[in-house]
Amino acid sequence: MRWFLFILIILTAAILEAGNLLNLIAFGQGQIRPSVLIILLVYFSLRAAPEQAIIASFAIGLTADLAGPVMGPNTVCLGLAGSLLAQTQGFLSVRRPAFQALIVFLTALLSITASHWLAVLKTSSANLAFSIQISNALYSAAAAPVLWPMLNFLWKFLCPPVPGRTPGTRISHV
Repeated sequence: MRWFLFILIILTAAILEAGNLLNLIAFGQGQIRPSVLIILLVYFSLRAAPEQAIIASFAIGLTADLAGPVMGPNTVCLGLAGSLLAQTQGFLSVRRPAFQALIVFLTALLSITASHWLAVLKTSSANLAFSIQISNALYSAAAAPVLWPMLNFLWKFLCPPVPGRTPGTRISHV
């Protein structure tokens, strides 16, 4: 994987999440908006080689922490979610948009909820209702099939094909 381009992509997503640009498509006074970083997490965890997917998921979690109010919970939760998704690459099919949305919804719901409760343990203040967490996960799931073709296009530049290998096979995939 070309890591420099990957870092540029996740930094762009972090700027979108931390800034006000996503508020243009947000609902509920800017509280309900899609998580571009979680969509990237699911895409890279299911597309990259397992070792690269684990590194990418922890990098996306660290970037989410940098864009958010509390350091630490997203690195742990998104790193674990990406690692688990990387281990299920052979079982999950993401060719259809409905499956993409379902996997993004479940990942977003679990990781947003877990990172929220870890942040509550760290700071002792709960600032995000569960209905907003579900709404954010649903909005991320709805945005995933829209962003997936763009990520497929960028994938050609992130991971050029290895000579002598077919595009459908992965090196070191079990």
